[in-house]
Amino acid sequence: MTKHRYLVLGMCAIVSLGMGGCGKNRDLAYAKVHISELERQIADLEGQLAEKNAELERLRAGGVPAQPVAAAEPGERNSDISEFDRTKEHVFQVESDVLFSPGKAVLTSKAKSTLDDVIRRIKAEYPNHDIRVEGHTDADPISRSKDLWEDNWDLAGGRARAVLHYLHDHGIPESKLGFAGYADQRPRGSDKPRNRRVEIVAIPK
Repeated sequence: MTKHRYLVLGMCAIVSLGMGGCGKNRDLAYAKVHISELERQIADLEGQLAEKNAELERLRAGGVPAQPVAAAEPGERNSDISEFDRTKEHVFQVESDVLFSPGKAVLTSKAKSTLDDVIRRIKAEYPNHDIRVEGHTDADPISRSKDLWEDNWDLAGGRARAVLHYLHDHGIPESKLGFAGYADQRPRGSDKPRNRRVEIVAIPK
């Protein structure tokens, strides 16, 4: 993981160089946020690498690949929501195609019923957690909706913000909420619909 540590140091240097003239206290706050995000991304990558290494060892030993956990019985969980743990965080992941029309950041009626399920889970299982809404896109540049969005960063942030407001309007306190737009910088794979997603992250205090 030495390369990852160099990545953090390099990115911190870039952050420091790019924020001159903004005030030392604010520069320090921004730098801490960037460092925290980079460390979280590294932890995510390290976890994925550990899983791949374990899978490789099983194959070398003549074992079989690990089988996925069986899906919940119909009606128990919303099939539009996938979940996983990331370090100490719990992530509710929903494809953007479920939540929004192409190029838009207005929630569809189906989106609202899906988010209602997430809200119920948050209130029941993560009542003392902070909630961060993360918007992600594929790598295709904005074309048809250039009148609405400058770029994928703008679209990702707009969608995350729309979900944040829905969570707040349905009982999640604003003091617990925040959002981020990552555009195409954290892909889940080569599948575009999978990369177009919103992740609602429950973060322990």
